[in-house]
Amino acid sequence: MNAAAEFVIAVSAALAAACSFGAGAALQHQQAHQAATASVPAFRLLPRLARRPRWLAGIALAAAAYGLQAIALAFGPLALVAPVVATDLVFALVLAAWWSRQPLHGRDWTGCGLVAAGVASFLATSPPSPGRSDAPAGEWLSAFGAVALIAALAAGAGMVRGGVLGAGLLAGAAGVIFGLTAAVTLSFTRLLRDAGIGPALGSWQPWALASLGGAGLIASLSAYQAGALAASLPIIDTVKPISGVVIGTVVFGERLADSAGGLAIQLGAAAVAVAGIALLSPSAMTIRAATADGTGGPNRPG
Repeated sequence: MNAAAEFVIAVSAALAAACSFGAGAALQHQQAHQAATASVPAFRLLPRLARRPRWLAGIALAAAAYGLQAIALAFGPLALVAPVVATDLVFALVLAAWWSRQPLHGRDWTGCGLVAAGVASFLATSPPSPGRSDAPAGEWLSAFGAVALIAALAAGAGMVRGGVLGAGLLAGAAGVIFGLTAAVTLSFTRLLRDAGIGPALGSWQPWALASLGGAGLIASLSAYQAGALAASLPIIDTVKPISGVVIGTVVFGERLADSAGGLAIQLGAAAVAVAGIALLSPSAMTIRAATADGTGGPNRPG
């Protein structure tokens, strides 16, 4: 398969993953707010949520999105896939507006346009190099150690502070965990593609993915429980691709632009996308308003 075909597969699968992640996040946030009380920690909330069909539907969508992201990472570098998947907030808002039959306003469309333009410019300007599919154990240990430290500090501070700031800190912890999860997924899918299912399942990656998946679920659920989606999903969508690109560069040797000018353009494009996410943040309240009381109208999921 040539490079152009791999690029198309990677981008198409990443876009589909973003759509599925956005829909799943909206459903999970709805159910977390309906089931949560201030005195119930996230790990005790899980059994209660597991009895809710809509939360399970959100988990199913997230699982499907993860599979699509894995396909994208099997054919494209992390620095390509991570920014595309981060557009899930755009899909979440559009779907929430459709479910609730509430129109998007000028600010919303401007934010969507900035995210789309920033990501498109980032990808079109000196596309990232494929890099390698794995790394020495020492580099993996450094990546895991750094992510564990950052996530622990952010989550600890978030639980102490509470409120909007606490939700943002918990979302930041989830974001760095998801960034590392994407990196391990890339390594696992490349091993699966090149060596087959036996060696892949016998490697360390599946165990790491199970642990990271549980940690990311608890961190994101805690963030959703702590505040509105406006305080959590935009932070996850900003931190996740940044951590993914950084890990891809350090662990897999992926490169961004080959020149200083190209790198400046890519950084500018990333800033535009982040500005779009920030512009959409207040509008993410639409998801809570449309779904928190379960009255999204006839078009909402049944």
